[in-house]
Amino acid sequence: MTMAHPLKILLTCTIISLLTACGGGKTKVNKPDHLVETPQFDYQAAIDNATSDTVPGIILLIEKPNFTFLGSAGVSNKQTQQAMQTGDTIPTASTGKKMIALLAAQLADEGVLNLDDTLDTWLSENILSRIVNSHQMTLRQLLKHTSGIFDYSDVGDAETNLLLAEPDVLKTDIDFLELVFDHPADFLPGERYKYSNSGYALAALILDEVLGEHHSVAMRNRFFDPLGMTSTYYKGSEASLGDFISGYLTNYEGELIDSRPYLINTSEASSPVISSVEDMAIFLKALITDDSFANDAVKNTLFGEENLITHSADEKYGLGIGVVSISGHTIYWHEGRTHGYSAQSIYIEETDTSIVLFINCGDGDEYGTCATAFGGLIDTVFANELK
Repeated sequence: MTMAHPLKILLTCTIISLLTACGGGKTKVNKPDHLVETPQFDYQAAIDNATSDTVPGIILLIEKPNFTFLGSAGVSNKQTQQAMQTGDTIPTASTGKKMIALLAAQLADEGVLNLDDTLDTWLSENILSRIVNSHQMTLRQLLKHTSGIFDYSDVGDAETNLLLAEPDVLKTDIDFLELVFDHPADFLPGERYKYSNSGYALAALILDEVLGEHHSVAMRNRFFDPLGMTSTYYKGSEASLGDFISGYLTNYEGELIDSRPYLINTSEASSPVISSVEDMAIFLKALITDDSFANDAVKNTLFGEENLITHSADEKYGLGIGVVSISGHTIYWHEGRTHGYSAQSIYIEETDTSIVLFINCGDGDEYGTCATAFGGLIDTVFANELK
């Protein structure tokens, strides 16, 4: 299942950040000669220690002025025991939703579409008639998870069965959307917030209609190529441009299964891209800091204060991106978990810090071994980077 959860672990950081951890390690530090040497936390040891039989491999990037750590641990393939490399790529799951939202926001800024138009502006009745409340939903609500459309990842084993059936056949947004055709809505459009991958499948159909071609073409022309994201491509739709490492999940019998063969031919806007940690850092930092990449109007649409949904006193969600405030730090983020893979992409505004974490496991259980290791590593990073 493609999913993302509120950044619960961040809310503990005001306590954790009081701790001090120092050590040696393989950290790469770039700094002017006049700066005093400061001991750095041993991130390499942290990721080495986090690997296990059920957490095969890890890649971690921490990049800020005068300091960069880029390390890997464990293996990218359990069968061959191939060592994980820092440049390995994985399906980044929901971390890519901000790319879909950015494309929509840019098209709106250019006057090509209106985010507040209802879906019947673009989509045919044969689709609208199968989605409850579709004539009242807007594109903005789809991207903001306030449309009320039922999440196709919650329809029992339907998504898993779709992936297992004919893995060599390309499956696109309409295939995933069909899983919720005629399904009751969770609530009326605009009534409240509930995360739904189905909303991004619908948004993708709208983008394709507006652009007259698959939206991956626009993402390459607007994002990947201009930013030099040479390790990034749209999963399924651009499968010929690259490959990705194995990912592992535990089945009902307790067996660890390599899910990679079942995801190669999936093309879904809720989990759009294959990427590297360095490319994901490039994209999020550019989105927040580079006005030539995303102007103020576009950024306001995505995460301006008036466009954020509040989850708690500190945590908010915009269009495809989360914003949380901790100890005076503004943190932009999006987590992603899909079948066999977990990813987190973070940018801390005040310290100009990019953090990207990949793990090639993902069991869909927030209390499982993989999720625990994943959350623990993010906790460790914030304990040291939010001091």
